[in-house]
Amino acid sequence: MKSRQNGFTLVELLVALTVAGLVVAAAHAALGALSDAASRSRAAREPVQAGAAARAMLEGWMRAAVLPDSSRPFLGTHRAEGREAVDQLSFFITDGGSLRPGPHRVRLWVDRDLFTPAQGLMAELRPVRGGSPAPPETLEIAASATGLAARYLVRIDGRDRWLAEWHSETLLPRAVELRLTRLARVRLGAPDEGGLPPLLTLPLRVPMGTEVW
Repeated sequence: MKSRQNGFTLVELLVALTVAGLVVAAAHAALGALSDAASRSRAAREPVQAGAAARAMLEGWMRAAVLPDSSRPFLGTHRAEGREAVDQLSFFITDGGSLRPGPHRVRLWVDRDLFTPAQGLMAELRPVRGGSPAPPETLEIAASATGLAARYLVRIDGRDRWLAEWHSETLLPRAVELRLTRLARVRLGAPDEGGLPPLLTLPLRVPMGTEVW
């Protein structure tokens, strides 16, 4: 004889509990898969967004470059360390954007010192207030960069030429090209930290003005 409890046989109850358990397990697995997919999607988006933001910021600064007077020249210096170029450039801009309004002196370089708090492609923005420089703000633009190679397009004797260096008080380059590089390295004993964001592996070429402001 089959025993019943609340109108169900014991076998029916066991089957129902088994089915319910399978449904709950499947729901948890589906939620876990969705969470993993969301995490992977977010992880894939973050480098792209970081690279796009860095490129837009660098391009905005270089497009805003001017030569206000002979005391604020454009300086593009070439230097190499081992297999990489570690160039540096410095220029004046009339406005640093909504977060950094007003005139600034911008300096771009690569910090390769493994013991400094920030490394990679760095930017120093020094506000100029009333004609006098104020304390600078330093930003880490691309932490994984270990090299910066810059070229400057200038017109010499009626011909455009790409030069590795350009210093001038009266003439901006017609364009600047930046290339970030990265060699594998160990940071303070930690494993290698990965490559550059995809958009920062591409050359950034920005046209500039040629008139004295």
